[in-house]
Order: sequence, then C-alpha cells, then structure tokens
Amino acid sequence: MYPQFGPDGNGVYAVPVIVMQMYLDFASTSIKEARWHSYWKVAMCLFIAHFCALHAQSVADPEGGAAAVIAAGQAKGLNTSESVGDVSVSMDYNTITQDLEGWAAWKLTIYGQQLATIGKLVGKGGMYVY
Repeated sequence: MYPQFGPDGNGVYAVPVIVMQMYLDFASTSIKEARWHSYWKVAMCLFIAHFCALHAQSVADPEGGAAAVIAAGQAKGLNTSESVGDVSVSMDYNTITQDLEGWAAWKLTIYGQQLATIGKLVGKGGMYVY
C-alpha cells in the first residue's frame, strides 16, 4: 500500500520487517473489522503507516552518540521561530493536542490525520443494543 516503507533498489527496508510486523500485530488488536466494516483495510494500512513513519523519524545513527539518540526521540512540534546566530529554535507543542481532541499523536503524520478523520466518521451515529 505504501511503497516508501518497502525495500529500496538494494533490498533495504526503510523500516525493519520485524518492526512492521510489530505494528501489524498492534493494528490487529486495535482496529476491529466489526467496527470499521469496509474501511477496515484502509484503517489497518493507515495505522501501520503512521507508526512506521514515527519509527522512521525516531531512528538515530548508532555512531552519533547519546545526543543523536536523544534528539531522535524528542517529540516534534511546529517550528514557530528560528535564528541562525547563536542558534535558537522555538517549538509549539500545542499543535499536537489541538484540533483532533483525544487523537493527540495521530496528528504527527498524514497517515494518522487520515485515520483520525475516518475514525471520527466511523464513530459517529447512534448505536442500538439489543
């Protein structure tokens, strides 16, 4: 569904297969076909792609040392200002939690945003319990 996570010309995956399998297992327990119906496959793919994208953002060069590992693991906010002299960057983390209340980190990738949008539609409407 998303070739950007598949193997490149040298057979190297952007996200290790074992990590993709972990996210597939996670999606299988989280996205219920009985709730999503015909959107289930789309939801599964968006869920997995979201976590693969977050994983790819958090990967650090093992030779980069502790600072590189810490930097890769930090939450990403929206840059609100930047400077060059004496290096200064301001981040706004409020964008992560606004707009899609309750969906928080799903806003960090386009895949998560799509899943949250469809999820809101799937979750709408009344339910009849008998």
